[in-house]
Amino acid sequence: MRAVIGMGEIKELLKSDRTIKIVLAAGAALILLIALGSIFSGSGKTAAGALSAAAEIDEQERGLEKRLSEILTEINGVGEVHVMVTLGTSEQKQYGRNADMLLSVTAPEVRGVIVVCEGGDRADVREKVVNAVTGVFGINSLRVSVAAG
Repeated sequence: MRAVIGMGEIKELLKSDRTIKIVLAAGAALILLIALGSIFSGSGKTAAGALSAAAEIDEQERGLEKRLSEILTEINGVGEVHVMVTLGTSEQKQYGRNADMLLSVTAPEVRGVIVVCEGGDRADVREKVVNAVTGVFGINSLRVSVAAG
């Protein structure tokens, strides 16, 4: 079996309509694969970015829940506390030109807070908890729910 094809044989192959069709089809398929690869690699980056943002929001929620639970247990009449904080956005950071200096940090938007606590069935305790939560997050009392635990 001969592995080398001569120039004359290549010229004869190129004269054939079938060969030209095969070469054109292979070229079109290659272009299509390159285009699809760039589309899917771009969407993968977007999906990874979305997962990273979701993980960041989840981490911030856990941190806020922990800190809020700790302070709410200090309120007179509140016993054991379980807190759930839901954020609409993550913390936003604005950098200067060339990303060399942090200009500002915007706190995440708090969408709602649920507090389940011992003493949550008492009106005075509920009021103290709602006031503490609305004050610390700067949100409307309609975004806070307090229940007895």
